[in-house]
Amino acid sequence: MRSSSEVGAPALVRLRGVAVAAVVGVVFAMTAASAASAAPVGTIPPGASATSGTVVAWGDNAFGQTAVPAGLADVVAIAAGRFHSLALRSDGTVTAWGNNSVGQTVVPAGLADVVAIAAGGYHSLALRSDGTVTAWGYDIWGQTAVPAGLADVVAIAAGGDHSLALHSDGTVTAWGDNSVGQTVVPAGLADVVAIAAGLDHSLALHSDGTVTAWGIIVSGLTAVPAGLADVVAIAAGDHSLALHSDGTVTAWGSNFFGQSAVPAGLANVVAITAGYVLSMAIVGVASVDEVAPVPSAAQAPAANAAGWNNTDVTVSWNWSDGDGSGIDPAACQATTTSVGEGAQILSGSCTDRAGNTGTATHPVKIDKTAPTLRPTLKGGLIWYGSKVTVKANATDRGGSGIASSSCQPVNTSTPGPRTLTCTATDRAGNTTTVTVDYVVGLTVTKLSPPAKTKTKAGSAVPVTFTLSGSGGKPIPATLAQQLSTTCAVKVTLRGNTATCATYNPTKRTFTATVKIPKNLTPRSVIPISITAIAGTTTIASATTSVTIARETHRTEHPEQSHR
Repeated sequence: MRSSSEVGAPALVRLRGVAVAAVVGVVFAMTAASAASAAPVGTIPPGASATSGTVVAWGDNAFGQTAVPAGLADVVAIAAGRFHSLALRSDGTVTAWGNNSVGQTVVPAGLADVVAIAAGGYHSLALRSDGTVTAWGYDIWGQTAVPAGLADVVAIAAGGDHSLALHSDGTVTAWGDNSVGQTVVPAGLADVVAIAAGLDHSLALHSDGTVTAWGIIVSGLTAVPAGLADVVAIAAGDHSLALHSDGTVTAWGSNFFGQSAVPAGLANVVAITAGYVLSMAIVGVASVDEVAPVPSAAQAPAANAAGWNNTDVTVSWNWSDGDGSGIDPAACQATTTSVGEGAQILSGSCTDRAGNTGTATHPVKIDKTAPTLRPTLKGGLIWYGSKVTVKANATDRGGSGIASSSCQPVNTSTPGPRTLTCTATDRAGNTTTVTVDYVVGLTVTKLSPPAKTKTKAGSAVPVTFTLSGSGGKPIPATLAQQLSTTCAVKVTLRGNTATCATYNPTKRTFTATVKIPKNLTPRSVIPISITAIAGTTTIASATTSVTIARETHRTEHPEQSHR
């Protein structure tokens, strides 16, 4: 534990281009182009120049710690230790001046690509863009012995004689003096977004706005006030400071010089820093946010050209707050998803940190149901050569309506089995397809003999007929000849083998001769069937019959026998 004359590393303050660091007896101000409009941080000594990117220092100069090197410019960050000073330039290099009794101002040769700096009691730290850390100066407690393999560092802090590093995964590494536990990182410490190192204690700010402290326990330095929450920044000297999201400050720890006695009515604070025995706060202009958040709605998936979707839709609201209090993610609806079908109004709401609530609506139209088809053609037989038109008869139960529907033409140019397809699409893009099977058939006309024609048992009966299409018109000779050649047309006498019908192009008829069995009894009716086949499908059929006649025996008159 240090004597009261020693000091820890202060937190660096940034506001509108101004960066301030404070230690006991020394104050730095880094000026920038907009510094004139920033909250005042002190009085620039007479004769001091305050131009963009330069540094002004005042206070104890026993070791030259306030003697800013001539020509120092393009400075983007500063830090002050016990008796030495650091400046980070825009090109990533570091300048140091002041007490060099233990090498704290001897910047390592080749140090470059630096993005952050910190100054402890008698040591210095630099964070490089690759996430590694360089340390130099007093090392009696190992405060400059950077742990091997230290990487992925996003922030650093330097205490009296110890050092801290915050990693990108929200964990913390500590090294150096551990005489009072200041480098014993609490087990399970995680989700850390900021760190601060005091004289003999350490602080960590979590993403949920709470604070963890460890190290020396005297003066309540590590006794985080019960219920401390909504913290957005921390700082440490021989006391601790916490800045809340509402612009108020909480302090605890040593208060011998009143460093923990937050002034009554302090509000609208935008930044804090802690020296060893002093506290500083930059107070901003009180802002008023009376404007509710507004969204920029984005629908996924996007509606089609007709304004419909055929799946559920999610709207991302993408809230923004123009008046500056900021969006409270926990109080803002990120997305809304549709449920069911039909025209819907999706809604969302968001409350900013000032308490203004914005609401938004977004219309969507959802149809997930495909159309229903009931074609007018139900299947069955259609006459060869006929003209048939099929309608899809599409209906839409999902609400978007039918966009298009059609059926393929009915092909009656060739007899046999056929299939056509009907399709309908609604305005939401749902599609239904059905198929209809039908048969292009022929009719049997001019059939001879007519039914129940009498004939003798054992006789040969020629069966003639014509195959016709729509309107009774005989089929073309080429088609008839093809059916004849392939024995696709047959005549069958009951119980007998089918006989192939042959085509007579002159008469445009088919003929097949059937043999009547001899053993049939008189008056028997014998069916004769005619069939035409395409593949395995019957495309024409008809029946006729013959009746077996009785045989008559002629008897001579007695008188005639004697003539």
